Amino acid sequence: MHGEFPRLRRTVALWCGAGAVLAGPFGPGAQSAHALTDELREATTAAAVCVAPEPIAHAAAGLDFGGKELSTASAARTATVIKAALIAGPLPAGARLVGDQVLVPDGQGSFTISVVPTRMPGTLPYAPVATVHFLGPHAAVVRVSDRASADLIRQAVAARLTEVAVIVADRADNRRPDVTSGLTEGVLTTADTAGRIPLSPRDIGRVAALGVLGDQLPAASARVKNTALGSAIAMGLLDEEPARPVHRMEGNAPLAGTAAATARAASARARVPGSAAGLDKVLDLARKAGSQAVLKDIRAERDCERRELRDRADGVIAQRETADAELTKSLNTRYPRLPVIPHVIVGGGWAATVDYLTLPPVTSTGTDVPPVLTVSAGYGVVNNLGDFRLTQPAMDNELPGAPFQPGDFAEDRNDFVMSTAFGRAVGVARALAGMPTYQANVTGIEARADKEAVADWPADARYRLTTSDSRTLYAASLDVATGLGPPKIPQAAGDQLAGRTFVDPATGYQAVFDPRGDVRILDPRGEAFTGQLPANAGWLLGVQNVDGLPKRLYEPFLLDPQGRPTERRVIDPESRYSVDPETRTAYAPDGVVVDPASLDPELRARLGFRPGGYRDPRFVADPDSAYSVHPMTGAVVLTASAEPVDRTSLPPETLARLDASYRPDDDLLVVGGGAGGASEVEQAHYVTRQVTWGARPAKLGADYPRGPEGALDPKGLRAEWDSASPARKAEIQRDLSFVSGGFNRRNTLPGIGAFSLPVWEPTLRTTDLPVTVRYTTTGRFGTTDLQGRLSTFSRIVYTIGQDADYPGGAAALLGAGTRLVAVLGPDGKEVNGLGDARRTLRVLGAAGVTGAVLRLTGADQPALVDKIKKQADALPPDARAIHPSIRYHAGRIAEMNRTFQR
Repeated sequence: MHGEFPRLRRTVALWCGAGAVLAGPFGPGAQSAHALTDELREATTAAAVCVAPEPIAHAAAGLDFGGKELSTASAARTATVIKAALIAGPLPAGARLVGDQVLVPDGQGSFTISVVPTRMPGTLPYAPVATVHFLGPHAAVVRVSDRASADLIRQAVAARLTEVAVIVADRADNRRPDVTSGLTEGVLTTADTAGRIPLSPRDIGRVAALGVLGDQLPAASARVKNTALGSAIAMGLLDEEPARPVHRMEGNAPLAGTAAATARAASARARVPGSAAGLDKVLDLARKAGSQAVLKDIRAERDCERRELRDRADGVIAQRETADAELTKSLNTRYPRLPVIPHVIVGGGWAATVDYLTLPPVTSTGTDVPPVLTVSAGYGVVNNLGDFRLTQPAMDNELPGAPFQPGDFAEDRNDFVMSTAFGRAVGVARALAGMPTYQANVTGIEARADKEAVADWPADARYRLTTSDSRTLYAASLDVATGLGPPKIPQAAGDQLAGRTFVDPATGYQAVFDPRGDVRILDPRGEAFTGQLPANAGWLLGVQNVDGLPKRLYEPFLLDPQGRPTERRVIDPESRYSVDPETRTAYAPDGVVVDPASLDPELRARLGFRPGGYRDPRFVADPDSAYSVHPMTGAVVLTASAEPVDRTSLPPETLARLDASYRPDDDLLVVGGGAGGASEVEQAHYVTRQVTWGARPAKLGADYPRGPEGALDPKGLRAEWDSASPARKAEIQRDLSFVSGGFNRRNTLPGIGAFSLPVWEPTLRTTDLPVTVRYTTTGRFGTTDLQGRLSTFSRIVYTIGQDADYPGGAAALLGAGTRLVAVLGPDGKEVNGLGDARRTLRVLGAAGVTGAVLRLTGADQPALVDKIKKQADALPPDARAIHPSIRYHAGRIAEMNRTFQR
C-alpha cells in the first residue's frame, strides 16, 4: 500500500520483549488445574514422518530429540531404568546416592537432586530425553521422559546430574561462568587465540555422557556405536566444512567446520580429562572408513527431524495462543475481581519466557487461576518479524530451560540465526510449558505501602496492576520483563513550532502554536480546552493544562505510537498549498488561510474540493485495483467514485496488496543509523525501487573499524578524509555517521548486509533528517529538513531506538517513586537484574539495563552502568558491548531464578 503511515521499529536485530509462567516439565513445578492448559498436554502424539531404520533414527534423535522414541509411555518402566542408572553410575564427583536422591556437596552441606519420570507435553513427535529444573537454592529435579529408551535414559541421567553438579560447584566457588553451550553444531564464536572455548555446565554433562559411551568402544554393539556417533555430531565434534565460507571481519573471525570441531574436542579434553579417553575413542570410530555411510545417514535423519520440527512448530504455537485467548475470556467472565495471583510476569517475549521456564515452583491458589500468570497483549517482536537474520548465530541465543533451542529450528547453523527459528524456539517453549498469558497490556503498576489500609488491598497482595481492558490485578510477587520499551518517536524541533498545530490522532485534542510559539489547547471540536488532557494525549502533544492554563512540557511528537503524523494538514507537493481534512480549511504556502474557491481548479481538486463534494485527499489509490485506502484508518473506497467499500468483501490478495509492507515501486526513507536501520535497509533493498537512509550527523572520529572485502571500509574512508577535497570530506563524514553499533559482521554479509557494497552503493544517504512529516495529496509523505527542503516518500520507517519512559515501558509502569537495587550474582559483583528491597519485584532482561529504569537505582546508577558495560564487553564478538542482547541476559535470568525466594 502506498502511503502507509510511517512505521516505528524497534532495533529488532538483537533483542526483544518478555514472557510468562505456569508448570510442566519445562516450567515451574506447581501445576494449574486450568483445563485450557491441560488441553495442550499430551493426549496423542502425531507420528513422525522421518523413516530411517530404527538404529539410525535412534542415533539421530539422541538426547535432544529421543524423548518420545517409544510408542507407549510407562512411568514404572522409566523409574526402574532411572534407579538402575543411579546405582550403576557414574555419579558426579563427590556425589552420593541416598534413597532415590542424589546429594552433591554445595560448600555448606548438600544439594539435593531428584530424578523422576514425567510425561513430556505436546503433540510434537520429538522431545528431550530429560530436562532439569531448579526448585530453589538447595534442590533441583531431573525429569525423564516416560517414552525414552533405556540407553538414552542412562546417558541423560549422567549428563543432567553432572550439569547440575557443575552449577552447584560454581555457586559454591562464588562464580557463574557467563557462557552458552559451545558443544553444538555450526559456527563457533567463543574460541580464544589458542583455539579453546569455555564450556557450559550443559557441555560438561554431555562430555561426561559421551565418555561413558566411548569407554565401551571398540567392542560395543552397533547400536552403541551409532549412538556415540550421533552424540558426537550433535555436540559439533564432527562438523563438516560449510557449503559457503563463513563471513569474517577484522577482530571477528569465528570458526566453522573441522576447525570448530577441533577446538571443541581440545576444550573438552582439557576441561573434562576423565572423559578424554572415551571421547577420543568416539572420534577414532568416526574416522574409520566403515563409519562414513552411517554418519551420512545420521546427518540426513537429523536434517529430517529438524525439518519436521520446523513444519509442526507453528501449529503448536497457534494452539497456545488460542488457549490464552480462551483463558482471558474465562477469567474475565468468572471473576469480577481475580484472586491475588502468587506471581505475575509483565511482558510477552523471550525474556519472560525464560523467566517462566526457570522460575522455581509456585504454590497454587487452589482455584483455576494459574499461580503464575503472564500479562501481555502480544508475544514479543521476534515472533512477528518475518524471516531475516538476527545479529548472532544460534549458539549465542541459547534459551535456558527451553526444550528446543533456536539452532534446532535453523536450516543452516553456520549462518546467523533466522528470526523465525528464534521465534519458534520461544513459542514452542511457551506452548509446551503451558505458559498462561492474560491478553492485555499493563498500563500501571503500584506497590503497596507498608501501612496501606487492608480495606483497599487484599491482605496478601503486594502489587496492584491496571490493564488496558480496565481490569485490576493483584500480585504477591512481580517480574517486569517488558524489554527496552516502546519504539522511540521523533519530536519536533523546539525552534520550529511557530504556526503549527499538532493533533493526537486517537482523541482529536490539539496543541496550537501561534507565530510567537505560545501554545493553546483545543478539544476535538476545535474549541478552547482548559481541563485535564487524557494522559496519552498530553504525553503525545507535550502539553498539559495546569490550573486551567496550558503548559509546555517538551516538544510534541511528529508521529503517534501507531506511526500516524500528528500534523493534520495535507500538503500539495507541487504548489505547497495545504488543507486540514477535518476542518476543510485551505492554507497558502506561508500558512495564511485561503478560500478554496480562489484556487486553480486542479489544485482545488487535489486538496479534496471536488465538484461532487469534499473527499479526504489522504486516500491512496492502488494502481493494480479499483480501490483506494486511507493510511490512517484503513478505510477503503472506490477510486473513481469515492464510494465506501467494506474491507471484508475484498479478496484476500487485494487486501494483502493494499496492506503490503514493501512494494517494488516504493520510495522508502529509513531514519536511524544503528542496527535497526541497517536491518530495515537490508529488508527493503531487494523489493523497493529506492531506499534513502538517514542518520544523525556524527563528529569525525580518530579511528574506525576495517571493513571486510566487498563491504564499506570505514578505516579506509577515514584515511582518505585527510587529503580529500571539501566536497569529498563532507561525503565521507556523512557516510561515517552510519558507522555505529550497526557496523558488524552481520550487517557486512556479502550481498546481504546494509554495509555490503551491493546494498550500500545504491542506497541514498543523508544526515539531513526530517523536522516535519505530513501527508501529501499524492498519496505519499512529505518531509522537510531544517533548510525547508521538501522531499516525498511512499513510506517512512523510524528505527531510532526504544524508550522505557514511554507509556507501557518499564520505567513508566514502575513510576519515579520506585526504588530499585541490583540483584547480584554469586560473586556479589555480577549484575543479573534489578529488584526492590523485598526482592518480590524484579526487573529482568533488557528492561533492567535501560537508562530510564537504571535511574530508579538513584545514587547506585553510575556504578551499575559501569558494571553492565564491562559485562557486555566480555561477550563474544557478535554480541560484544550489546548489553540488551539475548546473549547477555538469558543466563542471568536463569541464575536469579535458581535462588529466588518469596
